Amino acid sequence: MINDMLADMPAERMWALPDDRKTMRLRLPPLPIAGMPVPLSIHLYFDAAMLEIRQRLSVLRAWMFPGPPRN
Repeated sequence: MINDMLADMPAERMWALPDDRKTMRLRLPPLPIAGMPVPLSIHLYFDAAMLEIRQRLSVLRAWMFPGPPRN
């Protein structure tokens, strides 16, 4: 269900650079919760160090998968 919600929101709407230019904001799609009149809005802020860690993890993850077959 979460993956379907994320697929409905384009990346340029999910990620934003706030005015302080020291953090990056991840805005998740509104999450409907039973009993709440409006869906829950979730915004996560990451500083530069966290973004660097994320980039390093992405590289490590790519190394975990086999490369394309060689001809």
